[in-house]
Amino acid sequence: MAKIDKYNMGLDFPKYDFKDKNRNIRDYISYMLNRSLIMFKYHNLPETIPQREIELLLQVNGYGCFCKVGSDFYCLNGGLGGEGDAYGNPTQIVINNPYLKYNETLIIDKDCIIIPNDSLYMGLIPLYNRYCSILVESDITMTLATVNKRIQNLLSANDDSTVESAKQFLKDIYEGKLGVIAESRLFDSLKVQNASINSSVSLTDLFEFHQYTKASLFNEIGLSANYNMKRERLTSAEVEANTDNLYPLVDDMLNSRKTAIEKINEMFGLNIEIEFSSSWDYRLFNGASVHNTESEVDLSEIDGTENTLENGGENPVETTDETTDETTDETTDETTDETTDETTDE
Repeated sequence: MAKIDKYNMGLDFPKYDFKDKNRNIRDYISYMLNRSLIMFKYHNLPETIPQREIELLLQVNGYGCFCKVGSDFYCLNGGLGGEGDAYGNPTQIVINNPYLKYNETLIIDKDCIIIPNDSLYMGLIPLYNRYCSILVESDITMTLATVNKRIQNLLSANDDSTVESAKQFLKDIYEGKLGVIAESRLFDSLKVQNASINSSVSLTDLFEFHQYTKASLFNEIGLSANYNMKRERLTSAEVEANTDNLYPLVDDMLNSRKTAIEKINEMFGLNIEIEFSSSWDYRLFNGASVHNTESEVDLSEIDGTENTLENGGENPVETTDETTDETTDETTDETTDETTDETTDE
C-alpha cells in the first residue's frame, strides 16, 4: 500500500509558475467563485436542483432556464432566441441536454422561466476576468521585483563566454544559490553597473497597487475591503465612506433572482425563497442583519444599537420609578432603624 503524505494527501502539487498567466487567471477566478457561490441561500428548492449548480450556472453563464422535464424540475443552460418582444427581449430558449435526453424549444414565461444573474444577463466572469488579469500581472511584477532585489549590480559582457558565465551567475542567484564566476579572465570583459540607480519602483508601491486591485474586486461583489493607502490610522468615517458603493450590484443580483422565483412559484406551484447569506447578510443597517422584508427585522436589534451609539458605546440602563422608590424606602428604613437603636443604647 502506498504511503500517504498527511500534509497533501499524497498529491504531487506542481510548482507555482508565475509566468503561466492563463492558469493563474483561471485559479484566481475559481477562488473568487468559491467565495461568491455562497452569496445567496435558497429555501425549498426541488431535490433535482442543488444550490451550487444553480448559482454556478447563473454566475458563470449569466442566466439559467427553470423548466420541468418529465416530473422533475431543473435549471438548465440554453440558447436564447425567437422573435423579440416589444422591448427586444428573447421569447424562446433552445435546450439540448444529452444526459436528460431533452431537446426542446420552450416559450419563455409560458413553458419556462429565465432566472437572470443580473439585469443584463452578464454574470460575474467578465468582472472576475478583468480584475484577476490585473492581479496576475501584479504577481509577476512583484515576483520579478523580489528576485531582482537580490541583485545589487547589473552585468554586461563583450564576448559569448562571458555572457554564458553571467547567465549562469544570474540563474544561481534566482535559485537562491551563491553565484560565482570561476575564471578571472572574464573580469576583463565583464562590466558592472549599480542596479539601484536603474530601479525606480519600490516593493511598497507594488504591494499597495496589488492591495488596491484586490480590494476593488471584493468591493465590486459587495465584500468590504479597505483600499485606503493611508499609513496613518483611519477614522470610522473613512472606513465607512465606501459602504454605499458595495451594494448596487449584489442588490441587483438578489432582485433579479427574486423576480424570477416569484414567477416560478406562481407557474409551478412551488414555494422557493431566497435571501442573502454569509458575509452579505450583514450590513451597516444600524447593526442589524439584512432581511427579506421589514416585518422580519427584530426592532430590538435596531433600537438597542441606536441607543448604544447615542450613549457612547454602552447600552442604557433603564431605571423605573418603582425601582427608585424601593431603593429609597429600603435605605431610609435601614438608616432610621440603626439611628434609633444607637440612641436607645446611649
